Amino acid sequence: MPKPRVLLTLCLLFLLAQLSAANLPSFEEATQASIHPILVLDAETGTIIHANAATAKLFSVPQERLNGRLFSSLLSLGNQSLASLQAKTVIHAQPDGSLLHLLIGLQPFQNEDGSYYMALLLDQTQQANLVIRNRILTIALSTLLVITLLFLLFFLFLQLKLTKQVQQQQQQQEYTVQLLQRFLDADDRISYVKDDDGRFIFVNAALAAFLGKNNEQLLGKRLDEVAHPDFAAMTTLSDQKVMETMRLLTFESAWNQQVYQVTKFPLILPDGKPGMGTFAQDITEAKKQDETLNLSLKRSAMLVDLLSSSIAHPQVQMHKALDKACELTQSNLGILLLNDKSSSGLMLAATSGNLVPSCRLEEHPQVLDASLSVSFRQLTDDGKPLIQNQKPITTAMQTYIHGLEGTLNTLITVPFFVDEQLAGIVLLANNPYGYDEGDGYQVQLLFAGIHTSIQKAQKEVELEASKQSLRLILDSTAEGIYGMDTKGNCTFCNASCLSILGFDNEAELLGRNMHRLIHHSTRTGKPIEEEDCPISRALVDGIGVVMDDEVFFRKDGSSFDVLCHAYPQMREGNVIGSVVTFSDNTERKANLAKIEYLSLHDQLTGLYNRAFFDDALVKINRKELLPISIIVGDVNGLKLSNDIFGHSAGDGLLTDIADVLSNSCRKSDIVSRIGGDEFVVLLPNTSEVIAVQIVERIRRDLDGKEILAGSRALALGIGTKTTMKERIHDVFEQAEDRMYREKTLTKTETQRQQLEVLLRMLFGKAPSEEHHAQQVQNHAVFIGKLLNLSNEDLNLLSKAGYYHDIGKVVLDRALIETKQRSPSMQRAYQDHVSAAFRILNTFEETMDIAPLVLNHHERWDGKGYLRGLKAEDIPLISRILRIAELWEREGLENATFETRNEILRNLAGTEADPNLVDQILRRLASHDETGKPS
Repeated sequence: MPKPRVLLTLCLLFLLAQLSAANLPSFEEATQASIHPILVLDAETGTIIHANAATAKLFSVPQERLNGRLFSSLLSLGNQSLASLQAKTVIHAQPDGSLLHLLIGLQPFQNEDGSYYMALLLDQTQQANLVIRNRILTIALSTLLVITLLFLLFFLFLQLKLTKQVQQQQQQQEYTVQLLQRFLDADDRISYVKDDDGRFIFVNAALAAFLGKNNEQLLGKRLDEVAHPDFAAMTTLSDQKVMETMRLLTFESAWNQQVYQVTKFPLILPDGKPGMGTFAQDITEAKKQDETLNLSLKRSAMLVDLLSSSIAHPQVQMHKALDKACELTQSNLGILLLNDKSSSGLMLAATSGNLVPSCRLEEHPQVLDASLSVSFRQLTDDGKPLIQNQKPITTAMQTYIHGLEGTLNTLITVPFFVDEQLAGIVLLANNPYGYDEGDGYQVQLLFAGIHTSIQKAQKEVELEASKQSLRLILDSTAEGIYGMDTKGNCTFCNASCLSILGFDNEAELLGRNMHRLIHHSTRTGKPIEEEDCPISRALVDGIGVVMDDEVFFRKDGSSFDVLCHAYPQMREGNVIGSVVTFSDNTERKANLAKIEYLSLHDQLTGLYNRAFFDDALVKINRKELLPISIIVGDVNGLKLSNDIFGHSAGDGLLTDIADVLSNSCRKSDIVSRIGGDEFVVLLPNTSEVIAVQIVERIRRDLDGKEILAGSRALALGIGTKTTMKERIHDVFEQAEDRMYREKTLTKTETQRQQLEVLLRMLFGKAPSEEHHAQQVQNHAVFIGKLLNLSNEDLNLLSKAGYYHDIGKVVLDRALIETKQRSPSMQRAYQDHVSAAFRILNTFEETMDIAPLVLNHHERWDGKGYLRGLKAEDIPLISRILRIAELWEREGLENATFETRNEILRNLAGTEADPNLVDQILRRLASHDETGKPS
């Protein structure tokens, strides 16, 4: 047991012993005198029964207030049992913030009242602090020891690593030296290093071989000890110069007919002293090659100068080439033979030298004999130059050109070819050193190049002419044309391309990406990626495309519809570009749209036509569109309109009916004009009840328009398909039959309505005509009664009197109302009579009065119109109508008998029938003064 616990136990035992001794102070007195806090606790509840003054002082609580409190709450011990607190150290915070370490000592005891604990609290703060300081000191010493050990281990590690690195560096240096030695030994150049005393400290195998020694025999020795004295002396001079100046020295040196390129340079040796390094390379062969190369370059320069020179006339260029060939080969004589395509032989084209100075290429070439041509061809069959450097020298040209005998010392005959065909033969003579194959090669190269350049120049001239012709053709076309390379950049364009796109010159397009320039977006402004462009894809796929639903953009940003063709250009199976042709498709597209529209629409009314209807009738026959209703309509009065007012009026009637149908039907309905006067409406998803309602709406709308017959202007029939078993064509025929049935049943009513419409049109145009018609009707009936006509004739007179001027509906209002008419106006005015005849003859109700009305302007004297009838040739009813009009014109309705008698007598025999005038006047004389029949 630790010492504090032992002391605590002894103190408790002493106190208990004191309690049991006689004549000792009481427990309260003993505890009050103690300097240590002492408490008596109830063993079961843990409450404080007694606490001494030291306890009250420790916890800063009055002594009397401690009694009854829980011991655990005093020390903030929670729910721990008292037995578990035996010899336990707790920390208690003082009001000043300091912490006390209290050791709890418990001693149980009992009396007659119960079980108790005596608790003694010992202040262990100093001992605890001492323990903490000891622990901190122990940790610090341990840490210092560990750091020291780690430092020692790290130092040892560094030492080992440094030692290893030094060993590796030494090995690396040794390996590097060996590698350098091997590398320099593999080099065919001589290389060595000397110290400041001139002794070798490094040599390669090339030096050892050059001096005939091995490395061991050379290292540490001076050059004069191992080499020829002359060589050593020559070398020592340059060594001294380098060591004195400490600068690099490069020079050529000759030894034993060999030439060396020597490079010497100063350096600092590893011991810090100066030294010198040397490289020496045998360049003997290189020098020889340089000489040969220089000669070849000189010849090549001459060739390039000749081939690159621009000479207008090909013959002049050939003659210059022959002169150069003589210069190249040091020849004093040259002869040029060219292949003659026309004769398949050879011709003497030119000579060079003093032999034949007049033979120049500017003159006409001379064709050789056939045998001579064959001879030269046989000499050059193998394509190689024929070299003759020893006399006697003969040539077939000796028989052709006089003066060659005995003048030839050396000769080379060189054929040259173009496209594997013999183009010509060059003969060069009298090189003082003789000829070799190099001379033949140079001459072949020269003349093949010259001949090729001449052909190329000729082809370029032809190509340029062809280009100009092609450009003329391209610029003459109305279509825009441009070319593209594989990247889509413009390579050429014609004038129409510039004009259509609004560019000023070709330079604005060349080299630019045509897709990004003119085809970057749709007509709605949506960008088109280049890989999605059909024209660009043609460059990838190699397949031509036609594009007629896109737009191109002009320079000013405006767009236009384009018809475009892209043609890929192929070479050996690969796409090398494309040619694009295009034209402004705006007008063509509009025309196509118009043609397409007209192919499916009626040109007059704008409705669908018969072709569209036939197709729509088949397409509408689907189950999901049931029930399907069909309305068939036929125009009433079209012929009447055409006959009376002309075909323009008939067209107006058709367009009015088309407007009514379009406005009365729904957007989903299909309205068509399938014949001259026949209309059809297809109504998907429409029952017969709804179709009837639509027909009624059509009739109401027709009444609202001022057209012939109003609601009866169109006879209508309905057919409805409710199941797929029914044939759609049968439904159409059913609707058509119903339409014809209605047309027949309502014919009379329709005609009456048409007649009424005509009258309304006339009376609306000239209101006075309605009063005139009623007056003439009344006068005609009045006169008919005076003449004792039958009821049938009176009915005819009544109708004829009312309708006699119905033909005026075709006249203008001004013409109707004008009284003083010019002759031309009068002729136009007279047309109303024939118009009335046509109108009245159209309707069954008025057909009987049509001829009567036709003649109502005829006069008794034959000076009337239209037919010029006279006297009894004029029908009776027409003569009476004439008198009725005169009655109205002269105002005889309310006139006296005398006035009537005077006027009618004056008109009798001219305008009026004198017999009828006599009868009328006799009857009037027998009537009362009112002039009315009895």
